[in-house]
Amino acid sequence: MICDIFRTTKSGIEFSVHLVPGAKEEKMIGVVNTMHGKAVKIAIHERPTENRANVALIRFLSEIFAVPKSQISIKRGHKSREKRIEIINVLVADITKLAKLHM
Repeated sequence: MICDIFRTTKSGIEFSVHLVPGAKEEKMIGVVNTMHGKAVKIAIHERPTENRANVALIRFLSEIFAVPKSQISIKRGHKSREKRIEIINVLVADITKLAKLHM
């Protein structure tokens, strides 16, 4: 099921995130259906002001997937809860193993 979310690109992988800002606990909640397909639902502490939620999301993903923050970018949805994330120089197999551990 988790493998359906991650898509291989020329430079790495892409996947969708449904962000829940202002949460008490930072964690991957699971997989949800959105208008654009399946997404990983992630809760973070930061509120969505002055780009803080996006910065916190990149930091959180960096920790979870054990990659440098410089390898993670938000491709779409900077001002939305629905985001498209790209992580470069990684394989889908590596990411799905780590994602399963945190869900």
